Amino acid sequence: MLLENIALGKTMEIYVDRDGYRYRLVSKVEKTGVKKICLTAIMAGGRAFKFRPEDKIRLVYRSEDQMWEWLNVKAGLAKLDDEPVHYFEIVNKGQSFNRRQAYRVNIDADVEIGFYQVPGNRQRLSYVPLVKEEYEAFVDGNGVELEREEDDRSGKVFIEKRLRMVPMKEAEERKIRGFVHDISETGMGFYSNELLEIENSFYTRIPSDYGPLQARCSIVRVDDHPKGNRRFRYYYGCIYEESDQKLIRYIYDVQRRQIQKQRDRREFEASVREIRRERNK
Repeated sequence: MLLENIALGKTMEIYVDRDGYRYRLVSKVEKTGVKKICLTAIMAGGRAFKFRPEDKIRLVYRSEDQMWEWLNVKAGLAKLDDEPVHYFEIVNKGQSFNRRQAYRVNIDADVEIGFYQVPGNRQRLSYVPLVKEEYEAFVDGNGVELEREEDDRSGKVFIEKRLRMVPMKEAEERKIRGFVHDISETGMGFYSNELLEIENSFYTRIPSDYGPLQARCSIVRVDDHPKGNRRFRYYYGCIYEESDQKLIRYIYDVQRRQIQKQRDRREFEASVREIRRERNK
């Protein structure tokens, strides 16, 4: 698929591998070109998200059940019509893949599903929501904020009203019981008796041979008539917002062992057939 064929306003997913974690970001298409696409600026804590040169970046576009990805993408911050945007430069055409065909590892284990919620609001969040707070800052003559009033040796200290992002005090942390059925490189499926909604997000720790695998997820599918587990009323399909790199390595390792096991079994069965043929001669 070509970038220029993606309509303006469509949603793009950005996966960033950094410092042992994988982050999932989401933004809207503002402008497309042959080798470049501009997305609405991705904000974090009131500031534009800053991509690093060493980041490993992958772009993903979903079209119904079909997904397209661009690997080894470079990103930066620019302006489009005087508004900030993030741009992404690609090297190759997008490759198609099906998320449902991703290799899945059965976990079948109880977990805690945690999230933050503001009383009276149905939205669940995997992070503590932030709000703007006004405060008095000590600054020097250049407007640089000081930790303490006496930090400025020139003796010229000014007080300015500034804004900062702080955790919302009203947000309550809740934990519910869940049962993880399986995980893949892109997401997980779990059961629960708690009714959650699409786009609700949460955090959890998934047990594995590699130790607990940390993940923050967003719900994309809800099934209120699940099959396979009568203990729970709901089944949820989720994609990762952020995941431990150990999770990806664990899935690859299990897949590798399973492939080797299947290969050994085929070789064993072939040997048995050969022995039987020799006996029947």
